[in-house]
Parts: sequence; structure tokens; C-alpha cells
Amino acid sequence: MDALGLGISLRSAGSGILLNTCAQQNVRKFDHNSARGTTFRGQGLTPRKIIGYSETKRPSSTKRVFASAGSETQSVESNASKSEGNGHGSNQAVLEKPNAPEEQQAEEGSKFNWATAWYPIAVINDLDKNGPTAATIIGRPLALWWDRSTDKWQVYADQCPHRLAPLSEGSISAEGHLRCSYHGWTFKGDSGECTGIPQAPKEGKPLHESKKACVTVYPSMEHQGILWFWPDLSQGSINVEAAANPPPHIPEFGDPAFGFDLSSRDLEYGYETLIENLMDPAHVNFAHHKIQGNRKNATDLKFQITSKITPAGFSGKDENSEAIFNPPCCFRLAFTIGGKKPVGVSDVTSGRKWSLTGSSKEKAPKKVSLIFICIPVSPGRSRLIWSFPRNFFTTGFKIIPPWVTHMTNNLVLDSDLLLLHLLGKRLEYEGESNWFERCYTPAGADAYVIGFRKWLNDFAGGAPDWAGRFENKIPPSPPKEIILDRYYTHVVRCKSCSSACKNFKALEVALQVLAIALVGLVAASAVLPIPAVTKLAVPMVIGAVLSTILSRWLANFIYKTFYFHDYNHAVVTD
Repeated sequence: MDALGLGISLRSAGSGILLNTCAQQNVRKFDHNSARGTTFRGQGLTPRKIIGYSETKRPSSTKRVFASAGSETQSVESNASKSEGNGHGSNQAVLEKPNAPEEQQAEEGSKFNWATAWYPIAVINDLDKNGPTAATIIGRPLALWWDRSTDKWQVYADQCPHRLAPLSEGSISAEGHLRCSYHGWTFKGDSGECTGIPQAPKEGKPLHESKKACVTVYPSMEHQGILWFWPDLSQGSINVEAAANPPPHIPEFGDPAFGFDLSSRDLEYGYETLIENLMDPAHVNFAHHKIQGNRKNATDLKFQITSKITPAGFSGKDENSEAIFNPPCCFRLAFTIGGKKPVGVSDVTSGRKWSLTGSSKEKAPKKVSLIFICIPVSPGRSRLIWSFPRNFFTTGFKIIPPWVTHMTNNLVLDSDLLLLHLLGKRLEYEGESNWFERCYTPAGADAYVIGFRKWLNDFAGGAPDWAGRFENKIPPSPPKEIILDRYYTHVVRCKSCSSACKNFKALEVALQVLAIALVGLVAASAVLPIPAVTKLAVPMVIGAVLSTILSRWLANFIYKTFYFHDYNHAVVTD
């Protein structure tokens, strides 16, 4: 991925978390603003309970919070009632560094619970408030829609309780309720209760008041420009647990010194393959040759895991970067470029360890992070949300349209997409449970990948829990044109790219019309001489030819940028 990807400013808002309720059930809300976490500026932090952490004993009351690249980790005491820093007791989830080995309190047999965790669904800026949107996350079909009565996004199970028709194919009624397009049943925001059945008799007890007419509502919230949902619907504890465990907080997204963009794409390979690939920078020089890396630049990479691997993930580093894996979805690599060279440190990039409180004449080091949010969709399919925030050249995010950067990002994704799809099929054939026996990983470059596989096997059951919806079987391989498709996996969902695609198509048509008009004028002047046209006949013919050529070039540009761009490793020379 291009570490200097362009960005747009996105707001972060806590939109509340609610228990799945309906009809006479109580609706309990959680105001996320009252539990918003402190920043990474030395303020007091109250650690949260580990998302998805399942054991008989609660985790240790001491957590280590990874402040940011260039700052030290700090121990803080857990005190949910303490008000520090911003005046609130903080349960804000952060991209955390797991405790050092001597501080770990995890017991043998501790497991990661796939259902009791927050999952990203979509980038808020790319959602359409005028109608529902379909999504599938960790095997759950979802319908997302904007509820203007509560001023928030709702996440429903994508099936009407009547005949299981997809609510994502519905519409928003004049009253602001979600309406099923099959028989017109309507449903109200937070509770999911049915508000109308057009076919119901007018006499007797209203049929829509039955609890059976309710739609399933998932706890959801908007956080740092992304819509998240909590898949567990168990009664009694879901609201409390979801509220106590907000989604991971990415410090760069809340730092005004950083600029960033958020984008996403659906991929024809699984969650496990996606995370492994992004934890493996060694592949860049080969898989993305002449796009982002070069085969001649391959070198020894000395990654090391610096924490114990637990259900809460792990952290690692090399001489140039620090890494955090916060399960199930978030992986962050933080780099610092430049800065004053510390005494005894040979690599100038290690200046990230320097405090920024020194001389005012010293320039603050340049920082860039690679944020990868890896989302399980279904066996053999995943969704990636990415961002590359940086604290330098931030004006680039304002002056360069996001689609320009997305064009490069998609080219990078395309260059190893087919390779990873086939790799996933091979892993299924060999048996993913045999990964350590079948894969030979002797180099330090594989440290993070090995760490992820240990986490997956030891704590997470070896694969995402699809809640019985799938047998963890990868579907048959589609044609290459579908595997590398950009339009339905990214463009239709990205406002910047879809708008650019429409504009370029309009320009293509305009050029074709111009060419036809110019040829028509020249032809007409030959039959019925028009002095003004006759004098310009040659320039008009040239203009028609150039318009035709430009139109054809533009058609090819549109196709390769927004629809399909092939990449053949065999024909890309050294």
C-alpha cells in the first residue's frame, strides 16, 4: 500500500449503543460521549476489559497502553469511577500494546470470543443516507440505514420477519422508517419494532404489535469515521458488554497534526490471508514489483514480537517501526522518519525514541502509520479498510482528490490479489490447522505472521466463528475478471471514485459528440458551402480526429482505473 495515501477529514462521533429490543422490551442506550477515552498526551487512562476475552477470572487491573510511535508505554491503574484527563472515567478502547510477559494474567484455556467484539462495517463518508445498504460481516447479512428520527446509523439483520426478504433492497418511508420492498412492512429505528403491515385487517388487535413482527437490531456505533457493529445478541449482557468495550481507538485519527483518508475494498480471499499479507512487508518488493517495490531491493527484515501473545493480541517492532495487532481486525504499523540522531544509535530512523520536547529549533520528526482494518466477511472473502495518516504534507489531502490515491492503492491490491486468492485455496487444501507443519518460515521477516497464526490457533479456534452459517469452505474460484473487479468491490461504494468515474464517462461521451459534430459540419459544408466552415474545414477535421483518439484513450483509462486492471508477474521485467 502507498504509505502516502491521500485523505479526507472524517468526524468521530459516538452514536450510542443499544441492546437489541422490540415492542415491549426495554431499550437501553449508552452515551459513548460520556465514556470517550483520553488522548495519548499523558492524560489519565482507564483501561477497558479486553474485547472478546473469555475466562473465569477478569484480566489484571493493570494494562499497558501504546501511546504512539515515538513515546514510551505507561502503566495505568484500572478505576472505572475515576475522572481524569478530560473529566470522564475512560473505558475507551485503544490500539493497545499487550502486557509484558511478567504482567500477563491470562490463564491457560483463555479464548477469544468472535461474537463479543466490535467489527467495522463501512466508512461513514461512503454511506448513502437516502436508502439502505447491504453488507455481510463475519457471516451476518446486514442492512445499514440512516435513521433520521434518532440521527444515527442503524444496523439491522438483513431479513424481514415476514418472509425473510432482504431489507437492504427496501426504502425509507415518509415517516423515516425502514420499509421492506416485498410487502411494505415498516420498522422503527432503535427498537426494530414493526410500525405497519399494509395487509393487516383493520379490526382487532394490530398485528404489527406482535414481537414476532420485530426485526433484529444489532448494537452499533459510529467511531472515528467508521460504522461498527457488535454481533452477539445474547440477552441480558450484550448492552453492558458492548458499552464497556468500545472499538479500538486509533490515535492518529484524533490528532489534528495528522491528515488521513479512509477507504475500503472487498477482496476475494479470506480474513486470515488478508492479515498475514499485511503483516508481511517482505512481500512488497516482489508482489508489487515496479508499483511499490522492486525485486532488487529485497533485504533481511528483523521483526520481533515484543510481548506475550494473548487473546488481546501482541505487539512487535523492528529498527524502523512498531507494530500492534488488536484482534480481531486492527493491525497498525507506526514509522518515524528523520529526527535528531540519538547518541549511540546508528540508524537515524531510530530517532522515533526521542522526546519532542527539546529545542524549539529542532524539527519534529515525520510520522506515518499504516492502519489496516481487516474484516472477515465469509470463508474466502474479506473486506479491508485502510488509512495512511501522516503529520507532514497534510495539505495534499485537501488539494488532491481521494480517487487519485485510490487508483494507486487499488493497483497495489490488484498486483497480488489473484496470487492471494489461489494461496487461500491452497491453504484450504492443505488444511489451515497444519499451517506450522506445511509452511517453512525461518526468517525474521515472518515473525508477525507466525505471531498471528499462534494467536489464531491458540486462542481463536483456528478460524473466524461464522455462527453456524458456513462450514468454513471457500467457494469455487470465479473468473479472473471477477477476482480483480474494482467497480463492485470499491468504486460503487466510494463517493470520490464513483463521482470521478461518472465525470470521466460524461467527458468521454462529450468528446464523441464533439467528433461527430465536427465531421457533420465539414460534410454539410461540402454539400452546401458555408464560407466560415469551409475556411476551418482542415482544423475541424483535425479536431474530430483528436477528439476520437482522446475519447478512445479515455475509455481505456476508465476501464483500467475503475473496472479491471490486469497484472501479470511473468511479463513485468526486472
